[in-house]
Amino acid sequence: MGDLPTYSGGMQVRFTPEEEARLAKIATQEGLDLEELVKDAALRLLEDDAQFRSGVRRGVEQADRGELIEEAEMDERVKRMFQP
Repeated sequence: MGDLPTYSGGMQVRFTPEEEARLAKIATQEGLDLEELVKDAALRLLEDDAQFRSGVRRGVEQADRGELIEEAEMDERVKRMFQP
């Protein structure tokens, strides 16, 4: 097998001074450096998106199989989700 290509690039993201100040404040509060905070947030966003898409796929598959719930049950589930 051939060698995998080495990644040598980097991504640059531009923030306004106000946005960067907000991020720096959060990073300081969390004990992280700014780059680490932004990288962790971006990776967490990707993971959350993957989980959401997986849940939607499972829901579509269940619906395709006719595994549906009544509207009243859905209303109760949503209500429980938002209870403190």
